[in-house]
Amino acid sequence: MLRVLRLCGVVVLVLMGLLVLAGIFPWASRPRRQALTMRWSRTLIATLGIRLIVSGTPPDGSGGVMFVANHLSWLDPFLVLARCPAHFVAKAEVRGWPVLGWLAAQSGTLFIERERRQDVGRISASFTELLRSGDNVALFPEATTGDGTALSPFKPALLQAACASGARLCPVAIRYVDQARRAHPAPIWVGEMSFADSILRIAAARGIVAELTFCPCIPGTGQTRRALALQAEAAIASVLCLPAPRIPPETPGDPPDATQ
Repeated sequence: MLRVLRLCGVVVLVLMGLLVLAGIFPWASRPRRQALTMRWSRTLIATLGIRLIVSGTPPDGSGGVMFVANHLSWLDPFLVLARCPAHFVAKAEVRGWPVLGWLAAQSGTLFIERERRQDVGRISASFTELLRSGDNVALFPEATTGDGTALSPFKPALLQAACASGARLCPVAIRYVDQARRAHPAPIWVGEMSFADSILRIAAARGIVAELTFCPCIPGTGQTRRALALQAEAAIASVLCLPAPRIPPETPGDPPDATQ
C-alpha cells in the first residue's frame, strides 16, 4: 500500500510538472522557472518518503557555478536541484524516456552522446556560455553510477567550461543512509537495473535519508581541468571517507585544455 500511494503521488506530480512546463515556463522569468524547478524537486523527494539533510553552505547566487557530484542514483540531480538551480548534463538515452525525457529537456537539461567524442566539445561550449551568462551548471564527472563503496575516477573534459569561464566549481558529496546512518541500498542504481525497477524499489523502502554536502568552492580562474578534477575528487572523497581515485589521462579526442 505504501508503494502504491507513493507511486500515485509521483504520477500526479509528473502530470503537474507537464502542465507547469507547458503553461507557465514559456512566459516565466528565469528566477520564477528556477523556483518552480526547486519546489518540484523538493516535492518529488518528499513524495518518495526521502528525508533530505543538507550540510555545508551552498554557493550564493552571484555568477555561474559548476556543481560536480558523485553519482549513485537517478535521484541525485533532484537532490541538488532541491537546493540550487542548475542545468544538468545527462546521457542522450534519457531524452528518449517517456514523459520524463521531455520533462528533463524542457527544464534545461543538456544531453550528451557519450560515444561521440565531438559531443563533449559541444556540451563544454554550452556550459561555458551558460556560466558566463550567470547560470549554474551541474554534472557527474564519474560518468556512471556507483554503489557508494568507492569513487570512480573523475573525467575532467567537461570541467574545461569552469576554466574557460572563470566560474567557481562546487564539489557536492551525495550519500544515502538509513536512520542509523548506515548505507541504504534502495536508491542505488547500478548494473542492468531498469528505471522502473529502481523507482519501485525506492517507493517500497522506508527510512531513506539523503545526505547532501556542499564543499567549499574552488575558483576556476587560472586552473586546468585536471587540477579541478583532482581537487573535486579529494573534497568529495574526504566527506564520504573514501580513497580518492586517480583521474584518467587525457585522450586525443578531448577538447583542448585552456592552458594548451
